[in-house]
Amino acid sequence: MKNLNILVYLAIILFTRTGPAAAGPIENWRTFEVAVRDGNIPKKEAALKLAALVPGLSSYAEDVTLSGSTWAFPLEGYESRAVSKQDFKPGTVYGPYGTKGYDFFDGNRHGGHPAHDIFIHDRNRNCLDDGTGLQVKAVAMEDCVVLSVNTGWKKGGLLRGGNYVWLYNPKDNKFFYYAHLNDILVIPGKLVRASEPVGTVGRTGRLADSASSPTHVHLMVLEYIDGKMAPYDYYGRIVRKNESIRSRSR
Repeated sequence: MKNLNILVYLAIILFTRTGPAAAGPIENWRTFEVAVRDGNIPKKEAALKLAALVPGLSSYAEDVTLSGSTWAFPLEGYESRAVSKQDFKPGTVYGPYGTKGYDFFDGNRHGGHPAHDIFIHDRNRNCLDDGTGLQVKAVAMEDCVVLSVNTGWKKGGLLRGGNYVWLYNPKDNKFFYYAHLNDILVIPGKLVRASEPVGTVGRTGRLADSASSPTHVHLMVLEYIDGKMAPYDYYGRIVRKNESIRSRSR
């Protein structure tokens, strides 16, 4: 009986580490992220909370074993030419709120465009690749831990990101945000390896749902530096990596 109790206890520990309701840091991030997104926390308080959260997230990610040595292009079946290199404009006015410049702590009302949009071939806006007739999978660029997801966006909703996923790689202190997804294929607390799918490209979100908007994933990478979430322009890196992979496959 004693051995049975020990096994039950170990099973509970394992589940809380790897299951959908991951303990501690993952739950705390989700609560924090939604509060920031929805404007329910003052900026100064949010900055302090983030500083307190990052060490716990890093420790949790280390425990699930991240290698950080592999890399993948973020859309399955596509290459760097699908990336709009002109889109990275974190200092501009962008979106419906007239706010200049990107600040993570502005949440859904942020300005700027601190990301690159990566487009799929979808002339009729049905979220299917024109050539294959299939959905396009968005994949993890690096080994990461899934921090949080948002699902269930409805047409007409004001949330700009729609259905989205947040990932984290503590090896270089980077947060990855995939927005406008259709299906979400991961759950918080899980390790996702480079090239593994996190969702499918969709048209969810206040602006992405517009008929004039080409189907794309909005991929933002933020680097945590000195208590701030700094937009990271990964375009050069993504092109170099993509070309390197292509040359090796010849």
